[in-house]
Amino acid sequence: MGNATTRQLAVASGTARRVSLALRVVLIGTVLAASAAPVLGQEDERAVKKIIDLNKKALVQIDAKKFEAARDGLLQAVTIAKQANLLTHKMLARTYVHLGAVYFLGYNDNKNAVKYFGLAKSVRADILLTPSLATPNLTAVFDKVPAEKGPADDPWADAAKSGPRAPARAPAPAPPKTPPPATPAPPPVVNKVPDLPAELPADLYCPAMEEAPEGHEIVLRCAVTPKLKAERVLLYFRTSGAPSYAVAAMQSSPNGWLEASIPEEAATGESMQYYCEARDSDDNVVATSGQGDIPNAIILTPSAPGETPVTRRVATGGKGDGDDPLKRIKDEQKSEIHELVLHRRRKGAFWLAPGVGSGVGYHMASYLEWRHPPECPNCPTYGPGFRFAGTITGYLELGYLITDHIGVAAQGRYEWISSEGSGDQSPGSPATRAVSLLGRGLYYLDLGAGNAQLQFSADFGGGDGYRFAFPPTNPGHLPEPADPTKPNGPCKLNNSTTPPSCVPRPTLVTDTVRSGPLVYGAGVGFIYHFNSHLAANVEMRVLGAGPHFGLLIEGYATVQVALGGHAPDQEVTSLPEEDEEE
Repeated sequence: MGNATTRQLAVASGTARRVSLALRVVLIGTVLAASAAPVLGQEDERAVKKIIDLNKKALVQIDAKKFEAARDGLLQAVTIAKQANLLTHKMLARTYVHLGAVYFLGYNDNKNAVKYFGLAKSVRADILLTPSLATPNLTAVFDKVPAEKGPADDPWADAAKSGPRAPARAPAPAPPKTPPPATPAPPPVVNKVPDLPAELPADLYCPAMEEAPEGHEIVLRCAVTPKLKAERVLLYFRTSGAPSYAVAAMQSSPNGWLEASIPEEAATGESMQYYCEARDSDDNVVATSGQGDIPNAIILTPSAPGETPVTRRVATGGKGDGDDPLKRIKDEQKSEIHELVLHRRRKGAFWLAPGVGSGVGYHMASYLEWRHPPECPNCPTYGPGFRFAGTITGYLELGYLITDHIGVAAQGRYEWISSEGSGDQSPGSPATRAVSLLGRGLYYLDLGAGNAQLQFSADFGGGDGYRFAFPPTNPGHLPEPADPTKPNGPCKLNNSTTPPSCVPRPTLVTDTVRSGPLVYGAGVGFIYHFNSHLAANVEMRVLGAGPHFGLLIEGYATVQVALGGHAPDQEVTSLPEEDEEE
């Protein structure tokens, strides 16, 4: 019995020792892990939170198939991680995973998908595909990317292979030292000119610029091979996340490069995106360095306090005409930026414009259309005068914009004439409308920012022409005065060979005087574009008519609804071929 009790106590004592040893091992491991874990400062924590938020937003955008917005947000997250020196953080690896998914799912670009998956595994070799993105095809591509040894791998792995390692003794803390006075940092070198390679590595070679100080002019350079037959090279640039690119034409420099600059006022924010295109004499793209949907990135670093932005004159190799090449380039850039912010309709747009108006004009002496007695050709006419053209006029215009400032249109004009009076027993009825169709040539002159414009028009067409309303002269039906010269009635021939002297009979109902049928004229108007699909227009114009001559001044307003038209930003027609090197 005693031996059994002794054995039980021994077993219990051994178990307690093993539990105590295990607890101590866990405690030591926890302390070592805590000491080995990176300590993030407050700024770094904010950067990590922003990266996490951008990745969450990107996952929502990927699910909604908004791949371009997802890509821009993830590129911004990469920029933030690099600026915060989070080069080994798991969220940088996760961002690269999501970028690879964007290129695979959104652009069917396996090459760039593999590139970003490789970057993710170089940061964290054990990174896994985000579950919400794990389709069979994407998983197959992700699993084939090798896990490269990166900065996040275990630094003790190689030492562990050679056997146990004695723990290093912690060095004694050094006494605090007074830091030496800070010396002012030299101004950043943004535009240092590299040597032109003896042999270009690509037909369009543009050395990458990965970083530049914010608020400084950034000069970018390219070179082309003679076989490319490039007529010009264009630089497209924008702040990361901006909807459109500005464009600048590269100019030749004495050192052999083609150069264009991003102006200092545009180099703001956290990063810039750019790409370059070489075009031939027919304006066809023959080579690219990056493209609109996969641009090159420049991280913008904050300028030192009190630092003055450095600007540099770009050599253009001009013809010595005395102008400032840099000013010309910047003027061109401002012009392009101005075009990008316009929201008026563009060339190729159709518009439909209903409207209303009225007019007043002058007509020559004429018979009335309804009351003209055909049996009395020598009877007197009603005299000339100024009268309104109908009661109200409606317009319907269909137009097409040939260029941003020249258009053509077909306009229907419907003039409605109200009728007054009654009691006239003449056969038929007076006219109550006038319908014409006009062809129009239009020219638009920008005002201010260009969303308001002056409109000039030339018009020609025909139909009914236009009619002037002639109100009744005897609305009260007063008896006509006796006229001995008209024994057989007013304006009626007798047996005499000489026509009687008579006057026009008073009218009881509204009649009309017509001018036309040909109509011609010109006008000037004001148009304001609320956006590329909606505008309002007011116009004054003068219309002549013949062979029954008349002159009409009318004013009217229209609401114009437009569809179609070419966007100002560049269309991407193909995906680029980029190197897989980091």
